[in-house]
Amino acid sequence: MNWKKIRKQFRAFDKSIYANTAATGLIPDRTLELMNRLYREHALRGADAAEEWVPKMEGVRSKVARLINADDYEIAIVPNMATALNWLAMMFKPAGYDFGCVDGDFPSLISPWEIHGYPIKKINAKKDGSFSYGNLKKLNTGIIAVSHVQWHTGFKLDLKKLKKVKSNNNILLLDATQSLGTCKIDVRKSDVDIMVASCYKWMMCGFGNCIVYVKKELLEKFPSMYCWQFRAELEGYPAFPSAKRFEIGHERHDAFFRLGASLDLINEIGISNIEKRINQLKDYFYKEAKRNGIEFIFPYGKEFRSQIIIVGGDFKTQKKLEKKNIYTSFRGTGLRISLHFYNTKKDIDYLISELSKLKN
Repeated sequence: MNWKKIRKQFRAFDKSIYANTAATGLIPDRTLELMNRLYREHALRGADAAEEWVPKMEGVRSKVARLINADDYEIAIVPNMATALNWLAMMFKPAGYDFGCVDGDFPSLISPWEIHGYPIKKINAKKDGSFSYGNLKKLNTGIIAVSHVQWHTGFKLDLKKLKKVKSNNNILLLDATQSLGTCKIDVRKSDVDIMVASCYKWMMCGFGNCIVYVKKELLEKFPSMYCWQFRAELEGYPAFPSAKRFEIGHERHDAFFRLGASLDLINEIGISNIEKRINQLKDYFYKEAKRNGIEFIFPYGKEFRSQIIIVGGDFKTQKKLEKKNIYTSFRGTGLRISLHFYNTKKDIDYLISELSKLKN
């Protein structure tokens, strides 16, 4: 791959070292150009343009489905994860399920179920974010929810082991916000029933986009009268039995097209090439950081490493790096470094050099 050419799509690197994708991903030039064309069409043609966009939006849904090995029927694109999970919580509420999760997982993954009155059972995680799959299975809750990559530690779950947590009666919900776009995820192979992923991070398409996958069998078993598209039937409009039922209100053209532009870039590069590239970068970071005496807060073995790496540092460290045009995040446990395919070894060298200076 011509990574140098690809990197030129991301303007932030003209003036900075960006290692903060776990907070917000960069938007490529192609997305900026697409949005300019879209809004120009809107300004000049209004409703005529909007009507032409609808089938193109369905094409984006198809691209999402292919990325994770799902059917178009099973895919919704909503504004954010909180929206998705609140609709899901209302959809499953009549079944009387309880909810199981890992204590300390991302708050937005858990709070909607608490708000809607689900009985909540939690298992404790270790300080590094790891936990016992066996303990998660023992919860024996109707719904089990967990993040693929832990946001505050970088711990990456083994989806093969997570698959064994399920029984015939469980619904397995995976939050892939901190992993989708960095590695191959196959919802069929992983036996995931529901997957949600906000796309403003590793999917690089800006805010207001969340992918929702719901297995067809669940959509057919649990109609939701709370979703506007379903209730439309009461007013004489056709309802959507598919996952599209979650896309309430008017069409969100720009959000779909931003996501489509990112998917085109990911498909052109190839998700396997992206995963390989990220693995090379994070392995290089571990090697060079260790050689320079940088402290790892969570020194994982390779099988648990994600593209999120936590090293010693605090909020003051983050601000000192920003003065050098290096962007990271302090997230309580330490300084969070997050590397995507658009980073380089030179980025890492400069970052480690500055971290070493601050250490000394």
